[in-house]
Amino acid sequence: MIGTFFTLAVAATATMSAPDSTRFVVLNHGRGAGDLVIVTAGDSTVARWMYTDRNRGTRLETRYRFDAKKKLISADSRQIAPDGIAGAATQSFEVRGDSVRFAQPSGRAGGSGAPSPAVLVAGAYLALRTGAPYEQMLLANYLLKQPKMTAMIAGGPTARAEVVGDARVKIAGAQTHVRLVMLFTGADPNPRGIWLDDKGGLVATDVEWFITVRPGAESALPALRAIEVKYRDAQGVAVAKKVLTPRAGTLVIKNGDLFDSESGTVRPNTSVVIRDDRIVEVGPSASVTTPSGATVIDATGKTVMPGMYEMHTHVQLDNQSVGSLYQLAQGLTTARDMAADFDVATSQRDRERKGLLASPRMILAGFMEGPGRWAGPTDVIAKTEDEALAYIARYDSAGYKQIKLYNIVQQDLVPAIAAETHKRGLRLSGHVPRGLSVPVAVQLGYDEIQHAAFLFSTFYQDSLYVPVMRAYSAVATAVAPNIDVDGAPMTELIKFLHDHNTVIDGTFNLWIGGGAAIVGAGGSTNQQKADAAYLRLIKRLYDGGVTLVAGTDNSYGTTYHREIELYEQAGIPAPQVLQIATIGSARVMKEEKDYGSITAGKVADILIVNGKPAQQVKDIEKVETVIRGGRIYSAKQLVSTISGQK
Repeated sequence: MIGTFFTLAVAATATMSAPDSTRFVVLNHGRGAGDLVIVTAGDSTVARWMYTDRNRGTRLETRYRFDAKKKLISADSRQIAPDGIAGAATQSFEVRGDSVRFAQPSGRAGGSGAPSPAVLVAGAYLALRTGAPYEQMLLANYLLKQPKMTAMIAGGPTARAEVVGDARVKIAGAQTHVRLVMLFTGADPNPRGIWLDDKGGLVATDVEWFITVRPGAESALPALRAIEVKYRDAQGVAVAKKVLTPRAGTLVIKNGDLFDSESGTVRPNTSVVIRDDRIVEVGPSASVTTPSGATVIDATGKTVMPGMYEMHTHVQLDNQSVGSLYQLAQGLTTARDMAADFDVATSQRDRERKGLLASPRMILAGFMEGPGRWAGPTDVIAKTEDEALAYIARYDSAGYKQIKLYNIVQQDLVPAIAAETHKRGLRLSGHVPRGLSVPVAVQLGYDEIQHAAFLFSTFYQDSLYVPVMRAYSAVATAVAPNIDVDGAPMTELIKFLHDHNTVIDGTFNLWIGGGAAIVGAGGSTNQQKADAAYLRLIKRLYDGGVTLVAGTDNSYGTTYHREIELYEQAGIPAPQVLQIATIGSARVMKEEKDYGSITAGKVADILIVNGKPAQQVKDIEKVETVIRGGRIYSAKQLVSTISGQK
């Protein structure tokens, strides 16, 4: 029997003849970005969640229908077109007697288009898989009423709720008690958080770049943020203790084949001695003495190499307990953040340095944007030269190493920003602001360009505005299948980049297809042509002597191996790919004295790989042991902890 499988909470419970509308606002660092509108009428509820995230954003409509007993009998989710009209359902379910049928259109997440029937277990929760705030609110309310706050999700895993904080805050002038509920799904240890009032009503979503909040509760967000930060920080420290491999005294890695990143060669049967966080001796195993009581790792038949640099990440508050573990497990011992909330980035950097977190060492780039509807996810909005210079001073005083400019920074500010950045010994990089080209940005002071797509879109400046205003990524996607990478204009641009010592942080994994691209060219033929153009560009940049650094542009670094494997696929020899990922990045950041190679006196950031990545880069996927600043981590244990197996 179906039993009491689901009862909608809050606004959706009442059957009403007249529409009942509730609106929440979506904030981008305090600036209005959109809204969530929930309308209940008769036997149905519709939730429309729309906000602008730069030139994109979420545009989602979910629909729910109930029977006479107010039990959910069907639901679907739809994308909303620019004209405001919702399209066909992208996922749906319908209750029929004692079963529930889930459906996805063909081509979406492997969906066949045919409904998939399943027996509806008593007590199972019916849900769409959108992650929208309204869905989170409904799930939280359901779980809070269940034994142990746990229930099966129909057609999916088990979900669990945990109340981890509460507060009394002023909402629309009234003191209101609110609770922070963390929602755990399946074996994923990284919960989503949601703030509810005592009646189960949505107050705010958790700490993200975009926050959905009840009107009148905006002034309470700093207090709510502080409570969640405290919880997430404690979670990160607890996980770090769990995954750290005990070590006694001196550490010796014996008998490994050491990849010498300085020369790009492999030195067989080499041992490395580490004391505290520094390498003290490197040499042939026969001549290296193992101190009494040392912790010994036998690396016979394995590659010992420097830890790699993730040169384009974005730290979020939950990175410290999940994302950073993923990065370590992939062999990333240094990560350069290219845009994060100031408190989140500096906290993770500082606590990792103290050994409190299992995380790569963090290098921070200060993000800066201009005003406008398409402004990026930050509160650092420079409207004047004085504001821009003040932001640079703040970043510098906090130990940032770089300034990154974004899409709509006013062009006239760039020369002053560049001068102040370089005066303080910082690097300047970024997207190419509207109205500028790659060569002009470099001439004005850019040391580095983020995203190879700018090397395509720079030839089509008019297309940024015509036929409608579009982002560089949309323009590059459109032109990539047909661009002549070997033509004279690109040849001239590559020579210009080389002559100006410009670094390219290409994030090629974003555009090259094969299942990993997030910005496709559209259609298999066009995607193949675009892939060929980007792969050819990698090799042309390398052959032209342009410095490349490897980065993913995601918080977990999950496409890093693919990023560097693409370099080999493009024709860069495997040893040189590993140099790009290690000593090359250290040199770009002017820290090769302490990082980037396995040499006596340097910090012990070391990988042990059960393969030969200097012969084929794909073997980098076989990382077994990661040593960050002398702290030892098992890649297998990091992954199993993330997946909830231990």
